[in-house]
Amino acid sequence: MTGPIPIAATNLAKQLAEACPRHGVDLAGAVMIDDRAPHAEAWFSWLDGGLHGDLEYLQRTREERADLRHRNPEVQSLLVFGQRYTDGWPDEVGESWLNGVARYARGQDYHEVFLKSVKAVLHELRGISPGLTAYPATDTGPYLERDWAEEAGLGFAGKNTCLIHESLGSGLFLAVAPSNLTITDLETTPRPLYQVAAGGRLPRLDTDRCGRCTRCLDACPTGAIIEPRLLDAGRCLSTWTIEWQGRAPADQRRQQGDHLFGCDVCQQVCPWNGKALRKVDERPGPRPEYHPLPDHGEIDWSELLTMDPDTFRRRFRRTPLWRAHPAGLRRNALVVAANTRRTDLLPIVRRLAQDDPDPEVREVAAWAVQELEAPA
Repeated sequence: MTGPIPIAATNLAKQLAEACPRHGVDLAGAVMIDDRAPHAEAWFSWLDGGLHGDLEYLQRTREERADLRHRNPEVQSLLVFGQRYTDGWPDEVGESWLNGVARYARGQDYHEVFLKSVKAVLHELRGISPGLTAYPATDTGPYLERDWAEEAGLGFAGKNTCLIHESLGSGLFLAVAPSNLTITDLETTPRPLYQVAAGGRLPRLDTDRCGRCTRCLDACPTGAIIEPRLLDAGRCLSTWTIEWQGRAPADQRRQQGDHLFGCDVCQQVCPWNGKALRKVDERPGPRPEYHPLPDHGEIDWSELLTMDPDTFRRRFRRTPLWRAHPAGLRRNALVVAANTRRTDLLPIVRRLAQDDPDPEVREVAAWAVQELEAPA
């Protein structure tokens, strides 16, 4: 990283307001780096309390996530970006298997789409601020993105632990870019530095914008939100179906319900997303790459249960569903088939219980056979 590059916050805001709309970036802000990340001690406490769902990579990068200068001592500021993948949570249509997939995962891989957008914005900034060095990451680097986004004014942390923007809701991807920009007058500049037409400024961040609402806590299928803004990742359906690749606790599989990949319940019930849904006609929509892929419409439950690795690669290589891996998707699909009483799939489920090459798939399939053969 080259030496510090000074820039006025008002100038940076102007540049972002010109570049972001061209590349589908909805929110942008910045934070000067003086010390540890916001809520660093809460981060350590969360890890030490074992609430990270045995996700080892979080423990491995605990210091890097708490201190941006742990890896790069020369970083001066952090640029933070947000991109919508949905406007609120519209009702599901039909009975597609995609209804069991979290909305963020129904289109192309956001790691590629959003990163391309952020890189394009940074390219434009370099044209005006030569010498800018920035290293963008979209959910792939050791960063506490939500905390930094809140610090940059992009939204507030809801009781469901998601970043919420008052007009855009919580259907947001976040990206960060450590940089060598030294931003003057940042504290006196309205935050965020850029936002898509969104109906006014955000409130002060030291206010609780959730008020007395507890819909997300009440609706969580597994009680994973153990108190406002505190998530037990080991009890979260997204952990079970994505990070653990279909390895839900054996005695809790029924709690997975019809969730095939991820879970949106805490966002689905959030009043802020209801507000975002009512404002869809007031601004451009999310990027089309995040719409459900047409090819997904060709897939049925039988194929989900029997998809071989080559077909899985062809179908899902450049989508978030790739994260599940073929055996993980079969395990998830078996649990959903049992929970939704898909007795029409029993012949396939029995065959998987006998012949699947993955022993964990065979075990889940044997359980699913018992569930489906039991009286309703």
